[in-house]
Amino acid sequence: MDKFKKPNTLYSSFMFLKLDPAFRRLVSNEKLSAKQEFENVIARCQEKLFLRTYLINGLRSDCDLLFWRISNDLEHLQDMCAKTFSAGIGKYFNATHSFIGLYNLKEHAFKKDLDFGFIPKDIFGKFKFMLVHPVVKSQLWYELSDEERRNLISERQKVISNYNDVSEHFFISYGLDDHELVVTREAKNLDELLTATKELKAQRIKNFTLTDRPILMCIGKDLSVILDTIS
Repeated sequence: MDKFKKPNTLYSSFMFLKLDPAFRRLVSNEKLSAKQEFENVIARCQEKLFLRTYLINGLRSDCDLLFWRISNDLEHLQDMCAKTFSAGIGKYFNATHSFIGLYNLKEHAFKKDLDFGFIPKDIFGKFKFMLVHPVVKSQLWYELSDEERRNLISERQKVISNYNDVSEHFFISYGLDDHELVVTREAKNLDELLTATKELKAQRIKNFTLTDRPILMCIGKDLSVILDTIS
C-alpha cells in the first residue's frame, strides 16, 4: 500500500457543472436517450464511491448541478470524476467550479456502521440543503499560537452546536488545490442554515479569512429529477 495513503483519510470532490444550451435544442428522443445513457454510466460508477447530487439551476447563472463524491482512494475518485463527461448528456457538461479536499476520520473512528466499508453512516449528505465554499486563510492566521487558534475554532463550533439539524465539515486542500479548505454546511431546514451562516459571519475567526468565494447553495435531489429540470 502507498505509504502516503492512510486508511482513515477520505478524499472528496465537489464538481459543479453547467449544461451546454445546445443540449436543449436536441429532439425529445435524443434527449431522453442521452439522459438514460448518462444515468447508466453514473450508476455503474457508484460502487465503492459516495455520491450525492444537488440542483443549483435557477439559483446561480454559472452552474446547474453539483456532483459530490467521496472515496478513500484519490486515483479511483479521479477516474470516476472523469467518467462524468464520457457518455450521453455528460458530453454536454462543462465544469465551472471544481474543489477537492481530504477529511480525516479519526474523530468518527468509534462508528461501526459504514457505507462502502469506509464512510461512517449519516455523516455526510444527510440533509437536503447545503452551502459549499472554498476558504483561503490570511497569513495572520498562521502567526497565531495553537491555543489562540483552538479558542477561535471553539467559539465557531459553539454556534453550530446550537442547531440540532445543522452540520458542518471541513475538507483540507493543502497541496491538492488552490485554496486551503472546503467548507460544507448542511441543514434540514433552509431558515436554520441561513440563520446559522449569518451568526458565523459575526465570529472573530472571520477576521483571519482572506477569501471564501464562491458560496454555492445546493439543494439535494435525485439525478433523474435534476436532469429533467435542467434540460
